[in-house]
Amino acid sequence: MGKMSDSIADEPNPSARETCPVPPPFPPPPSTSYCRPKTGPAPEASFATHVPVSRATRDIWERLFDEGYRSDVQILTSNDVPIFAHANVLGMASPVLRGMLKQAKTRSDGRKSISVKGVPHDAVRAFIRFLYSSCYEKEEMEEFVVHLLVLSHVFVVPELKQICIESLERGFLTTENVVDILQLALLCDAPRLSLFCHRMIIKGFREISGTEGWRAMKQSHPVLEKELLESMVEEDNVRSADQLPFLLHFLINDR
Repeated sequence: MGKMSDSIADEPNPSARETCPVPPPFPPPPSTSYCRPKTGPAPEASFATHVPVSRATRDIWERLFDEGYRSDVQILTSNDVPIFAHANVLGMASPVLRGMLKQAKTRSDGRKSISVKGVPHDAVRAFIRFLYSSCYEKEEMEEFVVHLLVLSHVFVVPELKQICIESLERGFLTTENVVDILQLALLCDAPRLSLFCHRMIIKGFREISGTEGWRAMKQSHPVLEKELLESMVEEDNVRSADQLPFLLHFLINDR
């Protein structure tokens, strides 16, 4: 950076030096933020070259959300602390939020007010941030992945929903929470995650059937428990059938 500053200082033309803008500082090193790359086919008719979104562009969207510059929406969460946002961004990112904003009344300060309750304030903030920049913190995803899955399903944000599903499949599932996640996957129309949980339950049935999650599911969703038990029986029958040729061979040779 020193060479760059020297070259500007040695500029022979004073007038050019006066009009030349001061270069901005270099960006900070990468943090723990994760940004989902924009994918999908390019428009059929476009004069623009398709390039990945630059860090500078993402930073602008991050600042727009963080600073709430000229925001026209306030989102009330479970602790009634408002999150300031922009109707155009929310409406373009989520058809459900667009409908809510159309019905929301305008306050005296010119902002519209909507409520997103039932999940922690920080989970709502992480969700709204994703709508702006497609970025999230690793720690927030680990802590709020279940809440973010619900929010992405309710407000129809398929990109975030897929990230949550992938995160759960890659290691967030445990013997203690897999039954709860299975029920959530069924409610959120996530068939791949449902199958993933189903297989995990069958494989670790002895341990999982003794968890608090299983006991709660037995009381609140007995039909699901019946289906899982039937699947377990079918799995045992398949294993027995697979072992039958070996048993016959063993019995014949034993004679």
